[in-house]
Amino acid sequence: MALLPRRLVLACAIGLFALGAAYQVKGNIDLIAGDTPSSAVDLKNRDMEQTFFMEGKNPHDLMVGSQPPWSYQFGQLLTWPAWPAVRTYFASLNLVALAFLMLWAYHLARDVSLEGRLLLMAAVFAFGGSCTATEVGQISIIVTALLAGALWCDRAGHPYWCGVLVALSMIKPTIAAPFAVALMVAGRYRAAGAAAAYGAVATAITWIVTATSPIVMLRQMADGAAAYITAGTFGPVDLAALLGASPAAMVWIPLSLAVPGLVLMAVVRPSLPLCFAIATVWARLWTYHKSYDDVMLVFVLVPLGVLAFGHARSTVAAAAFFAMGVLAWVPGRVLAITEVQIAQLAVWPIALLVLVHLERVAVRERWVIPHGGAARDPLPT
Repeated sequence: MALLPRRLVLACAIGLFALGAAYQVKGNIDLIAGDTPSSAVDLKNRDMEQTFFMEGKNPHDLMVGSQPPWSYQFGQLLTWPAWPAVRTYFASLNLVALAFLMLWAYHLARDVSLEGRLLLMAAVFAFGGSCTATEVGQISIIVTALLAGALWCDRAGHPYWCGVLVALSMIKPTIAAPFAVALMVAGRYRAAGAAAAYGAVATAITWIVTATSPIVMLRQMADGAAAYITAGTFGPVDLAALLGASPAAMVWIPLSLAVPGLVLMAVVRPSLPLCFAIATVWARLWTYHKSYDDVMLVFVLVPLGVLAFGHARSTVAAAAFFAMGVLAWVPGRVLAITEVQIAQLAVWPIALLVLVHLERVAVRERWVIPHGGAARDPLPT
């Protein structure tokens, strides 16, 4: 028996597709042709950073840079045409990345009805934060697509490509760093080696071009990022401050989040999809983020949807799916409300724990729940 009537699932999918289309139309108009202060602002800063790099200068000496030393080669690909043509070019890349994420969601849900698969695609498409990400020229959608591609490559038996894609995603380490850790914990050593090799070569090239040590560049990047640590959405650092924690104590918050993240990864290994789901919540909470990075939550949201609308037909998974979804699909103005952000802080970890528990139950009961990873266990890992 279906968890929800198929017509209702299809109606939800159509509604979310319409919402996502509205978000993307608005975001792309602002990105390509907008003239407000926020229009393409992050893309413009990245383009400036890349220009300094191509001139053989250390961008961090001249501006508050956002890129680590191993990322400038890939960053050049993302900002290839001259301004302002790069605005249309980047919009195209962003749409391709979003389309790939939707295809990934459709592919994962192989035991789900057509209506359910369409709902999962629409759920990815309709993130409210993606409108802002598109408008300002953020790379969070592209980074998330790279990580989804890494999962796809892992399942297809291409570990080196998996590692390279994770390495490319490290252009935004505030998202991707926990995912790189997940490669090691899940035992994907060839992928981790490929990622490390790419990073080492790219970093060496940057050192040669800029004549600046990568250690110096990383310190400069960290110093620049320090000014923004409390400028993101409400997170553990803000919660600790409300509870009276000292600045010295708040420095340890990223480490305090890493410990449960690593423990949970060790529990679910060698499942790379579950390790990526854990990395998602870890990455979203451990440091500065805004709602434009919320698209990374697809690695929790989509597997919950598979459990809800596939063979498992889990009502608990459905509740977690819609709880996460409602807090992701609302417009940016709603996402900016502190109470909504506090609700997200509660829902995200709970939804992750629901996913981990149900997936482990699925393994014990030998359900086959296909959502990525190498197919060598009852649950694809």
